[in-house]
Amino acid sequence: TPIGEWQSNEYRGEGIGTRHLLSHGMHSDYAVVADGSDLNIVWTQVGVVQVRIRTFGKAEAAWGTRRSAYPMGDVNAIVKMTRVIEAVERWAAEFEDKYIYESPTGPLWPKVNIGGIEGGAPYRPNYFPGVCSIYVDVRMPPQIRPVTIRHELAQVLNGLGVDYDLDVYKSLLGHEGKNVEPLVQSAEEVYQHLFGEKIQPEPPDRASIWTDTNIYNELGIPAIKIGPRGRRISARNEEIEIDVMLKAAQIYALMALDICNRPRPA
Repeated sequence: TPIGEWQSNEYRGEGIGTRHLLSHGMHSDYAVVADGSDLNIVWTQVGVVQVRIRTFGKAEAAWGTRRSAYPMGDVNAIVKMTRVIEAVERWAAEFEDKYIYESPTGPLWPKVNIGGIEGGAPYRPNYFPGVCSIYVDVRMPPQIRPVTIRHELAQVLNGLGVDYDLDVYKSLLGHEGKNVEPLVQSAEEVYQHLFGEKIQPEPPDRASIWTDTNIYNELGIPAIKIGPRGRRISARNEEIEIDVMLKAAQIYALMALDICNRPRPA
């Protein structure tokens, strides 16, 4: 997600290609998203909120000062941030238990992760840091809206007596797909026909993510996710076995044939 100095297209993601297609006339009656799921099925996915929280200090030399005159909790932005982090972690534990979402394929697990921190000058640590920032990723179930996340975080932080600011720099809603029954039925029948067994739901630890199914379902296009999952070989690359790719291709081909031979939804 573009934020701060990270502004190039390399940092854009979360469905930008799908949004471009759908905003340029490429609508369909249904969608099968091929995101990795071990060929399991899911049609409910969490939303995403990303937040930057900043604390502020007194950006001047620390040497020669006494703590009695310069309390670190008042002048050092990083020390202030430790209190914020502790508060966010307490709130996160409550949030993750409170908002578990029971979907048709099983529970979705909310998640709060402090994924980045910036502050001070590594080349001049003899100065009080003037600013410290943390970056928080919140995975929220479909019934929760970004304003709820902001409100709950603000309530927690306002009680700390710490000067801070909070900026929501990304928000994407989660959705439970509606009118997906023909797709689900087709997937179940095709999987049984091809492999002689029932298709399995995606387990919670893998279902509780954001994928392009949310974009389709947000626009009222019924969408499910079934896709091959590869073996990760680096931070951004993975390998998929050929036989798994073949299975996925068979599923997609027979589902397309099946759906396209059904009456079009009104």
